[in-house]
Order: sequence, then C-alpha cells, then structure tokens
Amino acid sequence: MDEEVRKLKIVQVIDIFENASNGAAISTERFTELLRKNGHTVWVASTGKIDHHKIPLKEFYPPGAYLKGIMQRMKFVFALPDIKALTAIIAKCDIVHNQLPFYLGYWTVRIARKLKKPVISTFHVQGEQLTQNAGLKNPLWTKFIYKIFLHFIYNRSDLVICPSTFAETEIKKYGLKKPTVVISNGVPSQYKPIAYPKRYPDKFTLLTVGRNAVEKRQEMIIDAIAASPYKDNIQLIILGDGPQRARLLSLSQKILSVPTEFNLLPADKIIEYYNSTDLYIHAAAVEVECMTAIEAMACGLPLLIADSPLSATKQFALNDKFLFTTTEELTAKINYWYTHQFELNESRKQYLNLSKNYSTEKSYQKLEEVYYNILGIQQYTSIKKEQAEIKSKFRSKMLWKKKTQLLLPEPSTSKILLSGHR
Repeated sequence: MDEEVRKLKIVQVIDIFENASNGAAISTERFTELLRKNGHTVWVASTGKIDHHKIPLKEFYPPGAYLKGIMQRMKFVFALPDIKALTAIIAKCDIVHNQLPFYLGYWTVRIARKLKKPVISTFHVQGEQLTQNAGLKNPLWTKFIYKIFLHFIYNRSDLVICPSTFAETEIKKYGLKKPTVVISNGVPSQYKPIAYPKRYPDKFTLLTVGRNAVEKRQEMIIDAIAASPYKDNIQLIILGDGPQRARLLSLSQKILSVPTEFNLLPADKIIEYYNSTDLYIHAAAVEVECMTAIEAMACGLPLLIADSPLSATKQFALNDKFLFTTTEELTAKINYWYTHQFELNESRKQYLNLSKNYSTEKSYQKLEEVYYNILGIQQYTSIKKEQAEIKSKFRSKMLWKKKTQLLLPEPSTSKILLSGHR
C-alpha cells in the first residue's frame, strides 16, 4: 500500500505556551508535540522564548499593580498581537487554532477570516473564572463576558472545540451558533501507576492540585479536615500557586493540627505525588474539564469531587460516595473514606480503567480528524479505513501463498495523494 495523506501546516495561537501551569497551555503544548511527531508543521504564536517555528509576541498586563500581581501569581500574561507577523504566518498555513478568547484571540480570528483561512477555537475559559477572581458577584457580569467572547471569538470561528460535554452545553446556553465537537484535553501515557512509597506512611494523605484561586475553593478542604474527628491523622498536600496562597497558608496554620504541605507544581515530581497519596480532592466550583483529575485517576488515585453546577469534573466520580456539595458533606465523605480505606483502595482499579477513555493519543486522533474535515478533506477517515482493509487482505493472501506454495500475483498498489504538499 503506497498511500499518503497530506500533512498540514497549522498555527497554534495562545497567550502563554512554555512552562505554564494552566490547563490550556499544557494541553496546547502536548498536542503540538504530537502533531509534529506525526509529520505536521506547527507554528506557535505566543509570548516566551524565541524558538524554531515560534512567532514570539510581546507580553503585556492590564493597567494597575493589583491585576498585574494576580496574573503574575497565576503565572499568566497576555500576548500583544503582532499584526504583521500574524498575517504573514496565517497566510502560509492551512488552518488556525486559537486557544484563548482574549485580545490575541480576537486579532487571530479577525486575520484568519480576512485571509479566508479556517479557524478553530477551543473553549478553555469560563466566564465565571474571570468574574470570581475579580470579585464580580452580579451574574450580569458573567453574561456580559460570554457575550464578548461569543461575539468576537467563538461565533466568528468555523468550529469550537469543547473539552467536555458539560462545556459544550454551557457555551451553547450563552448563545454559541457555530458547530462544536467534544475533545478531552486527555492525559499522556507517562501518567500511570508506579510503586512509590507512601509520602506520609502514618497519615491518611489527601492531595489537591491547582491554582490557589477563589474558584478552586481549597479553603473548603481545609475547613472540612478541621471539622473531622480524624484530623490528627490526616495530612493535606496543596500543590500550586496563586493569589490565595497566603490566605490558605494562614488558615491551615490556624485550624489544622497537622501542618499542610504547600508546594509549587513540580512537573518532575507530580506523578510521584499522585502515586504516593490516598485520595485526590477537587473542590473547584468552576471547571471545563480538570486535567489534574484525569492525571490523578490515570495513576490510580481515587477522586473526591465537588458536585458543582458550573463544573464538568463531577463526570469522573464513580458514584455518590465520591461527590460532595457542602463543607459539611465533604467532612462526612473524608470521614467515610478514612474508615473504609480497603474499599477506597479497591476503587483504584475502577478509576484507572475510567482514565483509559481520556488518553491524549485518543484525543489527538479526534483533533487531527477535525482538522482534515474542517478543510474539506472528507476522504481522510475513509482513506485510513481503506488502508487497513487492503493491508488485511494483503496479509491473508501472503498466508495463503505460504500454505499452497503457489506464486500469486503481487497485490495492486493504490496510491491516494491528496492535493497539497508536505
């Protein structure tokens, strides 16, 4: 079989790319690596270091030291669009993939439409993430933010990728008119069960990972442990940084008898943390998917998840025993699992099996197919199926040839070349 499917030229556009701790950047970095490994040419327009196939953009913060301080603690910065550079690279590509709905995203979609290039946007940021961090409690602010996102980004894109069914429903609720597809951010194969020794052998160890931000509600976990009769035997680990870090540290020192381990998000150690603790707790009120929850269960770590109406993460709970809504209910669930650790360990296999539905490789295959389909290369799926069928028939013929010692004619070679070049 001599078959070739055209490789694509793709521009990934995101405000921050390297060494970021937010899910959008980590997901983009992982998919970019897979696309390149599979022969596609991928440029990245972003802030950060100058690199091969990188369009470096200048950083900027909104005015005001307070907002700048919050963004710095969250390790996030806005990218200042370089209109000339973006126009030049988008003109050379087959497809544009915009990741975030900010100023850079606005100009990316605008340029792509002007050049008649297909543009996909991913729904990574909920309006509530911005309003809660900014202290804007009136729900009209959330509606206003979604109206801006939809008008300037999502309803001007050709297709919107949603990391979960919940995210798809949520953005449609606010008025998305464009087609959608659900593609999980996924989890790489290196996240797996590994026999590390327990980090705290004499303690029931609870782990939570993520930004120390208002919507993540880590203070709920601290309060819940403090109310438990087993608090002297419970060790809490909080990995991440953010504007709520000092407040969480102060609260834990005041009401917990066992000192909480606070640490930054150590990329080279995170798999060890997942494999050396007893239970992962995710208290966030707002979440389009939650990559850390998928990473945890890929390592066989059970999840105790907030049942929030604005969060998709509850989809990973095995049953109601792994869900909570209030601080009091979280205390009760922690108490239950403390006294039922055999049952908790038995759930590890179930979480591990569930995680197999969210592999990065599976998500990559869906993403690649979306790229081809949005370009109108509808033959892509049928080509791969035809290739497998021809290879199967070829193997059958070769086996028959060996058995009968007959000289069979060589199978015909079907060359399928799609328009374009590598």
